[in-house]
Amino acid sequence: MDSGRVEALSDGTFAVAMTLLIFDVRLPDVRQVHTLHGVAQDLWFQEWAHYLGYVVSFAVIGMIWLCHHTVFRMLRGIDYTGIVINLGLLLMVVFVPFPTQVMAAYLANHDSGQVYVGIFYGLSLAATTLMLAVLWHHVSRGRRLIEPWIPDDTVRRLTRRYYLTPVLYVAATAITIASRPVGLALFLIIAGGYLLHTGTRAAPQRPTHLGAHGHRSLAATAEPDQQPPGSHLTPPGPPPPGLVPPGSDVAAPGLAPPEPPPPVS
Repeated sequence: MDSGRVEALSDGTFAVAMTLLIFDVRLPDVRQVHTLHGVAQDLWFQEWAHYLGYVVSFAVIGMIWLCHHTVFRMLRGIDYTGIVINLGLLLMVVFVPFPTQVMAAYLANHDSGQVYVGIFYGLSLAATTLMLAVLWHHVSRGRRLIEPWIPDDTVRRLTRRYYLTPVLYVAATAITIASRPVGLALFLIIAGGYLLHTGTRAAPQRPTHLGAHGHRSLAATAEPDQQPPGSHLTPPGPPPPGLVPPGSDVAAPGLAPPEPPPPVS
């Protein structure tokens, strides 16, 4: 099955999830703040948790989108099971804005339940990256859906990377229990590191002699007798020396043209 429609649906879902994150960043209530200085102070000091949640979650979703784009660039198709797993990944991606909003609300109010909220947020990110790892495991197992021109070392490198990501987020979640600022910083650092080292550079470029689906182009695979008429012919040139027939006006290379015979008196 062609993976183009699946990737198009995924790109739209990622875009919606990224857009939903900004809805949690709101203006302060102007009815309670009567001066411009008070509004600016609330924007900086009361909304900081929403800014932090927006940046961290946007980076995480962007990282997953880059990894997802890399996976689909390496596929020659997708099967029914892969579509179902991809839908599960999209389910988790769209869910990310909700724990982001919960975490920002508890951090801004300095509530005592911040530890549990941090765990909820971290496990949500870990579950989302775990679904990406499950998708990669399905399509790459035995190279069942991987293009034949993808090197084996690239497949192994991405396997290690995608399997390690949920483990890193679980570890960062455990650190959040002891120190919430450190845990949140680790969430952002993990996503930032993958944004710098993951994406289109992770997969090799498609060879130029291959077509859109990884097959050799017709011009490269055509037999000599199947080439277009006249494509195997070379343009005519001057005849070699010694092959010019007597009395011909055609000059051989490197020789002067023959002189005309003298007039008969």
